[in-house]
Amino acid sequence: MNTTTAPWLIVALREVETKLRDKAFIISTIVTLLFIIGSVAVTGFLANRTSNFAVAATDDASFRVLEQVIQDRPEDVELSISRLAPEQAEQQLSAERLNATLSGSADAQEFTLTGFNAVDQELSSLVREAMKTVKTDQLLAEAGLESASLPDNEDLILDQLHGDSERAAMASAMALVFSFLFYMATFLFGMPIANSVIEEKQNRVVEILASTIRLRQLLAGKIIGNVVLAMIQLLAFLSIGLLAAYISPIQIPFLGVVTQVAGWFVVFFFGGFLLLAGIWAALGSLATRTEDLQQSSGPVVGLLMAVLFIGLYAKGSFLVVASYIPIVSSAAMPSRLLSGEVAFWEPILSLAILLAACWLVLLFAEKIYGRAVMHTGGALTLRKALKLEV
Repeated sequence: MNTTTAPWLIVALREVETKLRDKAFIISTIVTLLFIIGSVAVTGFLANRTSNFAVAATDDASFRVLEQVIQDRPEDVELSISRLAPEQAEQQLSAERLNATLSGSADAQEFTLTGFNAVDQELSSLVREAMKTVKTDQLLAEAGLESASLPDNEDLILDQLHGDSERAAMASAMALVFSFLFYMATFLFGMPIANSVIEEKQNRVVEILASTIRLRQLLAGKIIGNVVLAMIQLLAFLSIGLLAAYISPIQIPFLGVVTQVAGWFVVFFFGGFLLLAGIWAALGSLATRTEDLQQSSGPVVGLLMAVLFIGLYAKGSFLVVASYIPIVSSAAMPSRLLSGEVAFWEPILSLAILLAACWLVLLFAEKIYGRAVMHTGGALTLRKALKLEV
């Protein structure tokens, strides 16, 4: 061992090197990055795609319906219409020169939209709405009324006393993203810390290592190595996602706000993951088999699920309280920051509480690890581990 290199750094580098050689880790990271890029690309493509339809009417009533479709169609729909005899329309449809034909009954009360293999759902929806409009106008004309006198959907104006609905929708979506990233990382990098500790106990490797370096250095190296890996992966996911969003052809609202809050999320993620890394290491030292870990990790898994569900459902005062609870605050405070209704001192206070809790948990984890990691006589409880001599 090189005496000029700190023992904890050697352990940390070993953890990083081992993970970077893991094909499953590399493949999952690449797949996730591709999924992020693909999601933004598909969203941009769908948002800018223009639908083109060619439809022929076989009678005057059907032609009026198609004219109404042209008036009501959204900007991303192009429609070309024509008036053809039934036989001609069928021939062009069979030759696939038309997307559909529209025919009305003798009393113009029913219409049939015919496609070659199938009728496009978007086209059928547009024709259905236009048909209702035309028939309604006809009935009103017969009664001596005009459609302009009827109530309209636009007569209802949506407003709210507090906040911005569009920003609230963005905050809800990004809160889910932040919560999921935290949840995924803590399993991808947290659980292996515990499994590594168990493996070293089973193979008696920890006894050899303990004769060379202090257990505190060994624990620090394991935690730091996995924290570095988790932070690198998180930064890669966020950077690629934000870059794809910025170069996307569609205008994503509040993208600047998301970028700023992403920085806060990285800081809160660091504190929350560091705290959990200490917990996973302690749990690994208490166990002697993987099965023991599965039984003792229930509360941690439940806490992680709580973080994920808070990202999904937490609102109002519950979210405010959650933003000051360590670990949960890693997702809750960034979620609040997205809304823009947080005082400048609140994230600082929340982060201070998180880091203080992190420090206490790491000290406790070191105490448990130092007593339990050399024990091979079966799984331990916290009470039993604290009674063991160092």
